[in-house]
Amino acid sequence: MKTLFLLFTSMLFLVEVSVASDKLVAGGKKFSVMTYNLENLFDNKHDAGKNDWTYLSYAEKQVNEQAQAYCNAESNEYYRRTCFELDWSDENIEAKVKNLAKVIKTYENGPDIIVFQEIENINAVKILINKGLKNTAYKYHSLIEGPDTRGIDVAVISKYPVVSQKYHKIDISDYSSRPTRGILEAKILISGVQVSIFANHWPSQGNPDDARLNASKVLKSAASKTNSDVVIAAGDFNTLHDDAPHGIQQNILPIFEDVEVKARKVSHVKAPGTHWYRGEWESLDKIFVLKNSLRGRKSVSVMHNSYRIIYEDFMLKDIEWTDRDTGTVYFDRDIPNRYDAVNMTGFSDHLPVAVTFRLN
Repeated sequence: MKTLFLLFTSMLFLVEVSVASDKLVAGGKKFSVMTYNLENLFDNKHDAGKNDWTYLSYAEKQVNEQAQAYCNAESNEYYRRTCFELDWSDENIEAKVKNLAKVIKTYENGPDIIVFQEIENINAVKILINKGLKNTAYKYHSLIEGPDTRGIDVAVISKYPVVSQKYHKIDISDYSSRPTRGILEAKILISGVQVSIFANHWPSQGNPDDARLNASKVLKSAASKTNSDVVIAAGDFNTLHDDAPHGIQQNILPIFEDVEVKARKVSHVKAPGTHWYRGEWESLDKIFVLKNSLRGRKSVSVMHNSYRIIYEDFMLKDIEWTDRDTGTVYFDRDIPNRYDAVNMTGFSDHLPVAVTFRLN
Protein backbone atom coordinates (compact mmCIF):
# COMPACT_ATOMS: atom_id res chain seq x y z
CA MET A 1 0.00 0.00 0.00
CA LYS A 2 2.88 2.32 0.82
CA THR A 3 4.36 1.71 -2.64
CA LEU A 4 1.01 2.38 -4.31
CA PHE A 5 0.63 5.58 -2.29
CA LEU A 6 4.09 6.79 -3.36
CA LEU A 7 3.30 5.92 -6.97
CA PHE A 8 0.00 7.80 -6.80
CA THR A 9 1.71 10.80 -5.18
CA SER A 10 4.38 10.86 -7.88
CA MET A 11 1.75 10.67 -10.62
CA LEU A 12 -0.21 13.48 -8.96
CA PHE A 13 2.97 15.58 -8.79
CA LEU A 14 3.64 15.00 -12.47
CA VAL A 15 0.08 16.04 -13.33
CA GLU A 16 0.46 19.22 -11.29
CA VAL A 17 3.78 20.03 -12.95
CA SER A 18 2.23 19.42 -16.36
CA VAL A 19 -0.71 21.71 -15.61
CA ALA A 20 1.63 24.38 -14.28
CA SER A 21 3.74 24.13 -17.42
CA ASP A 22 0.67 24.45 -19.62
CA LYS A 23 -0.32 27.60 -17.75
CA LEU A 24 3.18 28.97 -18.18
CA VAL A 25 3.07 28.33 -21.92
CA ALA A 26 -0.40 29.82 -22.16
CA GLY A 27 0.76 32.86 -20.20
CA GLY A 28 3.70 33.24 -22.53
CA LYS A 29 1.32 33.46 -25.49
CA LYS A 30 0.37 36.97 -24.45
CA PHE A 31 2.71 39.94 -24.54
CA SER A 32 2.21 43.65 -24.00
CA VAL A 33 3.74 46.65 -25.74
CA MET A 34 4.03 50.27 -24.59
CA THR A 35 5.36 53.38 -26.30
CA TYR A 36 6.44 56.38 -24.24
CA ASN A 37 8.08 59.68 -25.19
CA LEU A 38 10.19 60.43 -22.09
CA GLU A 39 10.75 64.12 -22.92
CA ASN A 40 14.48 64.64 -22.72
CA LEU A 41 15.78 61.77 -20.64
CA PHE A 42 19.50 62.59 -20.73
CA ASP A 43 22.40 61.48 -18.63
CA ASN A 44 24.67 64.35 -17.52
CA LYS A 45 27.81 63.41 -19.45
CA HIS A 46 28.70 65.20 -22.68
CA ASP A 47 28.66 63.06 -25.81
CA ALA A 48 31.18 64.13 -28.44
CA GLY A 49 29.54 65.78 -31.43
CA LYS A 50 26.19 66.31 -29.69
CA ASN A 51 24.59 69.51 -28.42
CA ASP A 52 23.63 68.07 -25.06
CA TRP A 53 25.10 70.95 -23.07
CA THR A 54 21.79 71.90 -21.42
CA TYR A 55 21.72 68.55 -19.66
CA LEU A 56 24.92 68.86 -17.68
CA SER A 57 25.06 69.63 -13.99
CA TYR A 58 25.05 73.32 -13.06
CA ALA A 59 28.55 73.03 -11.58
CA GLU A 60 29.90 71.53 -14.82
CA LYS A 61 28.37 74.27 -16.96
CA GLN A 62 30.02 76.95 -14.82
CA VAL A 63 33.48 75.79 -15.85
CA ASN A 64 32.82 74.38 -19.32
CA GLU A 65 33.50 77.01 -21.98
CA GLN A 66 31.81 75.00 -24.75
CA ALA A 67 28.65 74.72 -22.69
CA GLN A 68 28.61 78.44 -21.97
CA ALA A 69 29.18 79.28 -25.63
CA TYR A 70 26.32 77.00 -26.67
CA CYS A 71 23.95 78.51 -24.10
CA ASN A 72 24.90 82.04 -25.15
CA ALA A 73 24.17 81.19 -28.77
CA GLU A 74 20.58 80.10 -28.06
CA SER A 75 18.31 82.60 -29.82
CA ASN A 76 15.20 81.68 -27.81
CA GLU A 77 15.28 83.39 -24.42
CA TYR A 78 13.50 80.51 -22.63
CA TYR A 79 15.91 77.90 -23.99
CA ARG A 80 18.91 80.12 -23.28
CA ARG A 81 17.86 80.65 -19.67
CA THR A 82 17.13 76.94 -19.22
CA CYS A 83 20.51 76.07 -20.72
CA PHE A 84 22.32 78.25 -18.19
CA GLU A 85 20.20 77.54 -15.13
CA LEU A 86 19.12 73.89 -15.34
CA ASP A 87 20.98 71.74 -12.84
CA TRP A 88 20.79 68.29 -14.41
CA SER A 89 22.29 66.60 -11.36
CA ASP A 90 22.46 62.91 -10.49
CA GLU A 91 19.62 63.57 -8.05
CA ASN A 92 17.45 65.05 -10.80
CA ILE A 93 18.11 62.15 -13.14
CA GLU A 94 17.25 59.61 -10.47
CA ALA A 95 14.07 61.49 -9.51
CA LYS A 96 12.92 61.63 -13.10
CA VAL A 97 13.53 57.94 -13.84
CA LYS A 98 11.71 56.93 -10.66
CA ASN A 99 8.76 59.10 -11.66
CA LEU A 100 8.72 57.64 -15.17
CA ALA A 101 8.95 54.13 -13.76
CA LYS A 102 5.86 54.78 -11.62
CA VAL A 103 3.93 55.56 -14.80
CA ILE A 104 5.31 52.55 -16.66
CA LYS A 105 4.35 50.16 -13.87
CA THR A 106 0.69 51.18 -13.99
CA TYR A 107 0.31 48.80 -16.95
CA GLU A 108 0.73 45.16 -15.87
CA ASN A 109 3.52 46.21 -13.49
CA GLY A 110 5.49 47.07 -16.59
CA PRO A 111 4.66 45.81 -20.11
CA ASP A 112 6.82 43.16 -21.76
CA ILE A 113 8.21 45.48 -24.43
CA ILE A 114 8.60 49.26 -24.26
CA VAL A 115 9.50 51.63 -27.09
CA PHE A 116 11.05 54.90 -25.90
CA GLN A 117 11.53 58.24 -27.61
CA GLU A 118 13.69 61.17 -26.47
CA ILE A 119 16.21 59.07 -24.62
CA GLU A 120 19.81 60.13 -25.08
CA ASN A 121 21.91 56.98 -25.23
CA ILE A 122 22.41 53.47 -23.92
CA ASN A 123 23.70 54.88 -20.63
CA ALA A 124 20.38 56.67 -20.10
CA VAL A 125 18.59 53.40 -20.86
CA LYS A 126 20.63 51.60 -18.21
CA ILE A 127 19.99 54.36 -15.67
CA LEU A 128 16.25 54.05 -16.26
CA ILE A 129 16.36 50.28 -15.83
CA ASN A 130 18.76 50.20 -12.86
CA LYS A 131 17.45 53.21 -10.94
CA GLY A 132 13.79 53.35 -11.91
CA LEU A 133 12.83 49.86 -13.06
CA LYS A 134 15.10 47.87 -10.77
CA ASN A 135 13.88 44.44 -9.69
CA THR A 136 12.00 44.09 -12.97
CA ALA A 137 12.63 41.61 -15.77
CA TYR A 138 13.93 44.08 -18.35
CA LYS A 139 17.07 42.14 -19.22
CA TYR A 140 17.29 43.14 -22.88
CA HIS A 141 17.59 46.48 -24.64
CA SER A 142 18.29 47.98 -28.05
CA LEU A 143 19.52 51.42 -29.10
CA ILE A 144 21.54 52.51 -32.12
CA GLU A 145 22.93 56.04 -32.06
CA GLY A 146 21.35 58.29 -34.65
CA PRO A 147 22.27 61.68 -36.15
CA ASP A 148 19.99 63.92 -34.07
CA THR A 149 22.07 66.99 -33.21
CA ARG A 150 20.85 67.12 -29.60
CA GLY A 151 21.59 63.43 -29.21
CA ILE A 152 18.11 62.04 -28.56
CA ASP A 153 17.36 58.55 -29.86
CA VAL A 154 14.74 55.84 -29.84
CA ALA A 155 15.20 52.66 -27.81
CA VAL A 156 13.53 49.38 -26.96
CA ILE A 157 13.66 47.45 -23.70
CA SER A 158 12.23 43.96 -23.34
CA LYS A 159 11.60 41.09 -20.97
CA TYR A 160 12.17 38.77 -23.94
CA PRO A 161 15.45 38.32 -25.86
CA VAL A 162 16.36 40.88 -28.50
CA VAL A 163 17.97 38.72 -31.19
CA SER A 164 18.93 41.47 -33.65
CA GLN A 165 18.71 45.20 -34.29
CA LYS A 166 18.89 47.40 -37.38
CA TYR A 167 18.78 51.14 -38.07
CA HIS A 168 16.75 52.62 -40.93
CA LYS A 169 17.88 56.13 -41.90
CA ILE A 170 15.35 58.84 -42.76
CA ASP A 171 16.58 61.50 -45.17
CA ILE A 172 14.89 64.91 -44.82
CA SER A 173 17.78 66.98 -46.22
CA ASP A 174 15.41 68.48 -48.82
CA TYR A 175 13.39 70.07 -46.01
CA SER A 176 15.80 70.67 -43.12
CA SER A 177 19.48 71.25 -42.46
CA ARG A 178 19.19 69.21 -39.29
CA PRO A 179 19.19 65.40 -39.60
CA THR A 180 16.34 63.51 -38.00
CA ARG A 181 16.07 60.33 -36.01
CA GLY A 182 15.88 57.08 -37.94
CA ILE A 183 13.71 54.04 -37.26
CA LEU A 184 15.06 51.30 -35.00
CA GLU A 185 14.07 47.72 -35.83
CA ALA A 186 14.47 45.27 -32.96
CA LYS A 187 13.67 41.60 -33.47
CA ILE A 188 12.43 39.87 -30.32
CA LEU A 189 11.82 36.18 -29.74
CA ILE A 190 8.63 35.35 -27.80
CA SER A 191 7.63 31.69 -27.28
CA GLY A 192 9.29 30.68 -30.54
CA VAL A 193 7.67 33.53 -32.49
CA GLN A 194 9.80 36.29 -33.97
CA VAL A 195 8.38 39.76 -33.41
CA SER A 196 9.77 42.83 -35.19
CA ILE A 197 9.33 46.07 -33.28
CA PHE A 198 9.83 49.28 -35.26
CA ALA A 199 10.59 52.20 -32.94
CA ASN A 200 9.63 55.56 -34.46
CA HIS A 201 10.12 59.22 -33.65
CA TRP A 202 9.21 61.06 -36.84
CA PRO A 203 10.28 64.64 -37.66
CA SER A 204 8.58 67.23 -35.50
CA GLN A 205 5.87 69.67 -36.54
CA GLY A 206 8.64 72.22 -37.01
CA ASN A 207 9.30 70.39 -40.27
CA PRO A 208 6.99 70.35 -43.31
CA ASP A 209 4.53 67.50 -43.75
CA ASP A 210 6.71 66.05 -46.52
CA ALA A 211 9.39 65.24 -43.96
CA ARG A 212 6.99 62.92 -42.13
CA LEU A 213 5.87 61.52 -45.46
CA ASN A 214 9.50 60.49 -46.05
CA ALA A 215 9.54 58.78 -42.66
CA SER A 216 6.38 56.87 -43.51
CA LYS A 217 7.93 55.62 -46.74
CA VAL A 218 10.96 54.29 -44.85
CA LEU A 219 8.73 52.47 -42.37
CA LYS A 220 6.54 51.02 -45.10
CA SER A 221 9.56 49.73 -47.02
CA ALA A 222 11.26 48.23 -43.95
CA ALA A 223 8.10 46.57 -42.65
CA SER A 224 7.33 45.08 -46.06
CA LYS A 225 10.75 43.44 -46.22
CA THR A 226 10.89 41.82 -42.79
CA ASN A 227 10.47 38.07 -42.49
CA SER A 228 9.24 38.19 -38.89
CA ASP A 229 6.01 36.46 -37.86
CA VAL A 230 4.62 39.57 -36.18
CA VAL A 231 5.38 43.19 -37.08
CA ILE A 232 4.52 46.11 -34.80
CA ALA A 233 5.32 49.81 -35.29
CA ALA A 234 5.15 52.10 -32.29
CA GLY A 235 6.33 55.51 -31.21
CA ASP A 236 5.79 59.23 -31.54
CA PHE A 237 4.72 59.82 -35.14
CA ASN A 238 4.32 63.58 -34.72
CA THR A 239 1.45 63.50 -37.20
CA LEU A 240 -1.58 65.72 -36.71
CA HIS A 241 -5.00 64.73 -37.98
CA ASP A 242 -4.95 67.53 -40.55
CA ASP A 243 -1.44 66.92 -41.94
CA ALA A 244 -1.37 66.92 -45.74
CA PRO A 245 0.13 64.92 -47.29
CA HIS A 246 -0.53 62.51 -44.46
CA GLY A 247 2.15 59.85 -44.20
CA ILE A 248 0.09 57.62 -41.93
CA GLN A 249 -2.98 57.81 -44.15
CA GLN A 250 -1.11 57.21 -47.38
CA ASN A 251 1.55 54.68 -46.45
CA ILE A 252 0.86 53.20 -43.02
CA LEU A 253 -2.87 52.52 -42.80
CA PRO A 254 -2.99 50.55 -46.07
CA ILE A 255 -0.71 47.91 -44.50
CA PHE A 256 -1.04 48.55 -40.74
CA GLU A 257 -3.98 48.55 -38.33
CA ASP A 258 -4.19 51.60 -36.08
CA VAL A 259 -4.86 49.95 -32.71
CA GLU A 260 -6.25 53.12 -31.14
CA VAL A 261 -8.97 53.55 -33.76
CA LYS A 262 -10.37 50.06 -33.18
CA ALA A 263 -9.88 50.22 -29.42
CA ARG A 264 -11.99 53.38 -29.11
CA LYS A 265 -14.85 51.53 -30.79
CA VAL A 266 -14.87 48.61 -28.37
CA SER A 267 -13.67 50.06 -25.06
CA HIS A 268 -13.66 53.28 -23.09
CA VAL A 269 -10.46 55.25 -23.66
CA LYS A 270 -10.51 58.08 -21.15
CA ALA A 271 -7.72 60.28 -22.50
CA PRO A 272 -8.62 62.56 -25.43
CA GLY A 273 -5.16 62.03 -26.92
CA THR A 274 -1.52 61.52 -25.96
CA HIS A 275 -0.16 65.07 -26.20
CA TRP A 276 -1.59 68.46 -25.26
CA TYR A 277 -0.30 71.68 -26.78
CA ARG A 278 -1.90 75.09 -26.23
CA GLY A 279 -5.44 73.86 -25.85
CA GLU A 280 -5.31 71.08 -28.45
CA TRP A 281 -5.07 67.32 -27.92
CA GLU A 282 -3.56 65.04 -30.58
CA SER A 283 -2.75 61.34 -30.69
CA LEU A 284 0.89 61.69 -31.68
CA ASP A 285 1.82 58.41 -30.02
CA LYS A 286 0.58 55.27 -31.74
CA ILE A 287 0.82 51.49 -31.89
CA PHE A 288 0.27 49.83 -35.26
CA VAL A 289 0.27 46.13 -36.19
CA LEU A 290 1.02 44.91 -39.70
CA LYS A 291 -2.18 43.48 -41.17
CA ASN A 292 -0.30 40.42 -42.47
CA SER A 293 0.51 39.62 -38.82
CA LEU A 294 -3.21 39.23 -38.13
CA ARG A 295 -3.49 36.14 -40.27
CA GLY A 296 -1.44 33.05 -41.05
CA ARG A 297 0.02 30.19 -39.07
CA LYS A 298 1.76 32.42 -36.54
CA SER A 299 -0.68 35.28 -36.37
CA VAL A 300 -1.31 37.78 -33.59
CA SER A 301 -4.60 39.03 -32.16
CA VAL A 302 -4.92 42.51 -30.75
CA MET A 303 -6.73 42.55 -27.41
CA HIS A 304 -8.42 45.87 -28.12
CA ASN A 305 -10.07 45.98 -24.68
CA SER A 306 -6.59 46.08 -23.15
CA TYR A 307 -5.63 49.27 -25.01
CA ARG A 308 -4.86 52.19 -22.74
CA ILE A 309 -3.59 55.70 -22.93
CA ILE A 310 -2.11 55.93 -19.43
CA TYR A 311 -4.01 58.86 -17.94
CA GLU A 312 -3.86 58.60 -14.15
CA ASP A 313 -4.66 61.47 -11.80
CA PHE A 314 -1.14 61.54 -10.34
CA MET A 315 0.30 62.23 -13.83
CA LEU A 316 -1.90 65.25 -14.55
CA LYS A 317 -2.17 68.91 -13.62
CA ASP A 318 -4.30 71.97 -14.32
CA ILE A 319 -2.76 74.90 -16.18
CA GLU A 320 -3.55 78.50 -17.05
CA TRP A 321 -2.12 79.74 -20.33
CA THR A 322 -2.39 82.75 -22.64
CA ASP A 323 -3.06 82.62 -26.38
CA ARG A 324 -0.13 84.32 -28.08
CA ASP A 325 -2.25 85.73 -30.90
CA THR A 326 -5.31 87.00 -29.03
CA GLY A 327 -4.06 87.43 -25.46
CA THR A 328 -7.02 85.39 -24.21
CA VAL A 329 -6.35 83.51 -20.99
CA TYR A 330 -7.48 79.87 -20.85
CA PHE A 331 -7.61 77.30 -18.09
CA ASP A 332 -7.15 73.62 -18.96
CA ARG A 333 -7.57 70.67 -16.63
CA ASP A 334 -5.91 67.27 -16.56
CA ILE A 335 -3.04 67.74 -18.94
CA PRO A 336 0.31 65.89 -18.76
CA ASN A 337 2.47 67.10 -15.87
CA ARG A 338 5.94 67.68 -17.34
CA TYR A 339 9.02 67.02 -15.25
CA ASP A 340 10.11 70.02 -13.16
CA ALA A 341 13.81 69.90 -12.29
CA VAL A 342 13.46 72.51 -9.54
CA ASN A 343 11.08 70.52 -7.34
CA MET A 344 11.83 67.13 -8.97
CA THR A 345 8.20 66.37 -9.72
CA GLY A 346 6.36 65.50 -12.89
CA PHE A 347 6.88 63.05 -15.73
CA SER A 348 6.68 63.93 -19.44
CA ASP A 349 4.66 66.09 -21.82
CA HIS A 350 3.44 62.88 -23.53
CA LEU A 351 1.18 60.13 -22.23
CA PRO A 352 2.26 56.53 -22.81
CA VAL A 353 0.17 54.10 -24.83
CA ALA A 354 -0.04 50.33 -24.20
CA VAL A 355 -1.86 47.26 -25.50
CA THR A 356 -1.67 43.49 -25.09
CA PHE A 357 -1.37 41.01 -27.96
CA ARG A 358 -2.24 37.32 -28.07
CA LEU A 359 -0.15 34.93 -30.15
CA ASN A 360 -2.29 32.37 -31.93
